[in-house]
Amino acid sequence: MTSVTWAEKELKAYLQVDLAPGQRRTVELELPVADCSLVNAQGRRVVEPGRFELLVGPSSRNEVLQRATFTVRD
Repeated sequence: MTSVTWAEKELKAYLQVDLAPGQRRTVELELPVADCSLVNAQGRRVVEPGRFELLVGPSSRNEVLQRATFTVRD
């Protein structure tokens, strides 16, 4: 839980991958911890420790998203 409210979902990175039907491919995408920053109650941009959920998919619709969690530590 953070000290301020975040948007429910935010686009942090984007990579378009063209695949033929049935084709699979492993894709690597970096998400720097700085991309998990927020503006705190004092107006400063900070990265607070906590648990985050990464959503990956072709759109923001919940039914098509794959999910993974990660933790930012002090």
